[in-house]
Amino acid sequence: MTNLERDLFSLITLVSNVTEAYSACLFLENKRRKEFQLTTFHSLSPHITPNASIKHGQGFMGWVLENDEPLSINQFDKDTIVLGYYSRDEDIKTFMAAPLPSTMTKGALAVDGKKRWSFTNKSQKILAGFAQQFAYLVDGALMAAKVERRSVNVESFGSYLASLHSCDSEDQLLNAICLVPRGLVPFTACFLVLKDEEAGVSRLVRTSGFGELFMDDIKISDRSSVSGYVLTKKESLRLPDLKRRPLFQEGEPGFDARSVAAVPLIVGGKPIGVLGFTNRQRGQFDPYALKRAEVIAVPVADAVARVRREKKWRQRAEFDPATGGRNFEFLRTRIDEILQYAGPRGRHVALLDIEPDDVNFIRSEYGPAGPEELTRHLFELLKPFARDGDILVRYEGARFFLLLEGTSTEHAEAVADHILMAINENPLRLGQREISLSACVGASCFPENAGDAEALFLAASKALKSAKSSGINQMCLTGGMTSNVLA
Repeated sequence: MTNLERDLFSLITLVSNVTEAYSACLFLENKRRKEFQLTTFHSLSPHITPNASIKHGQGFMGWVLENDEPLSINQFDKDTIVLGYYSRDEDIKTFMAAPLPSTMTKGALAVDGKKRWSFTNKSQKILAGFAQQFAYLVDGALMAAKVERRSVNVESFGSYLASLHSCDSEDQLLNAICLVPRGLVPFTACFLVLKDEEAGVSRLVRTSGFGELFMDDIKISDRSSVSGYVLTKKESLRLPDLKRRPLFQEGEPGFDARSVAAVPLIVGGKPIGVLGFTNRQRGQFDPYALKRAEVIAVPVADAVARVRREKKWRQRAEFDPATGGRNFEFLRTRIDEILQYAGPRGRHVALLDIEPDDVNFIRSEYGPAGPEELTRHLFELLKPFARDGDILVRYEGARFFLLLEGTSTEHAEAVADHILMAINENPLRLGQREISLSACVGASCFPENAGDAEALFLAASKALKSAKSSGINQMCLTGGMTSNVLA
C-alpha cells in the first residue's frame, strides 16, 4: 500500500466514523477507461464491490459526478444495487454525496446509512469539507507525479503537502509553509508575504533561513520591491542576480541574498500573497526551479484560503453581526460548563432577561432601521454591566441575556435595577430626535430557582413575562417580588 493509499483509507475511515455512515466511498475518474472507479472505502457491509466502476450519469453517484453537484436523499427507497458499489440489496435508507473540488481530476465522496433522515444540512457541510481534504490529497499526489517527471523528490513534496493539511490553526500553517524541502527548490532562505484582508496592506509574515530577521510589521513596498512586483503583476519573478533590489521595502537590512525566485499565491484569480526563495549565490534558480516553486504555491494558496475560511466560520458561529458581541449560541454552549463548575463549589449564577418596552413604537415610526439602532444602543449600555467571566448576548431583536457568574440574588437584583436606570437615563438618538427608553428585566438564580441551564432560561423568561405584565420599567426576580425601579 502506497502512502497515498494509506492516507486515503485513513481519511475515508474518519469520514465513516464522523458521519456514522454504514458505508463511505470515494470514486475517482479513470480517464483511460472513461469511467469512475471505487478508489477507497470503509464499510460495515461484506457486500461492497471493491472494483466497482460507474459511468457518467449512472445512478445517483453518476448524477453527482456528471453534474458536479452535491446530492442528499433522506428517504432512499430503491434497491441498494443502483448505487453501483453493492453486490446485493442492503436496505439503505439514506444517501449523501459531494463532488471533489479538485483542480486536476473528477471524483465524488459518498456516504449512506440505514436510518431515515440520518443526514442533515450540517452533515452535508461536513461531507463537503472532507471532499475538500480528499481533493487536497489527490491533487497533491497528481501534482507530485508531474513534478516527479522533472526529477523532483516526490516523497519530500508529499510530506510537505501532508504538513500543510495537518495544520489546524493559521499560526501552525504559516510556520509549516516556510519549511519547504530544499530538495524541491535550491534555496538558503524562504519568505512568505500575505495580504492583510482587514487593513488592505501586504506584510512579511514568516521566514526561514534568514537568521534573526526582525518581524516588526514589515510592510511591502508595492513599487520598488520584489514582493511588490509579484503581487501587483500577479506573475512569478526569477532574478539570477538580485543586485540591490529590495525584497520587501526600501532600507531593509541585508539578507545575504544574491538570487531570488518569487511566485504569487492566487485564490479565485486574486493574489493573496507571495512565496519566495533566496540563495546566497548568484544564478541558483533556473526556469525549472521557478516552475517547481509555482507548483508548491498552488497547495500553499489553497491551505491559506482554507484556514482563513475556517477562521471566518468560527467567528460567524460565535459572534453576533448585529452587535459585534458574542451571540446566543455562544452562551448556550458555555452555560452548561459554567453551571457544572459552579455547583460543586457552592457558587451562584444569575441570568437576566432584558427587553425594551419601546420596540413596536420605534419600528412603526422609523421602520426596520429604528430597532437596529435600538439594539446597538442597548448593547453599548449593557456592556459595562458584564464583568470578567460574565456573558452578554443578544437573543432576538433587541432582547438580551446577561449571565452573571459568582453572584448573589441580592447582587443580581441590584444589577437589574442599575440596568433599568441606565436605560432610562440614556435616550436613543434617531436623527434629530431623542427617544426616552424603558425596559423590563426578568431574573433567575442558580441554584435557588433552577438546577440546570434549561430551567434557568425558563425561569428568567417567566420572570420577564411577569415583569412586563406589571407595566414598564419593571424587574421581576423569580421567587421574589416585582418592583418598579422608578418607584
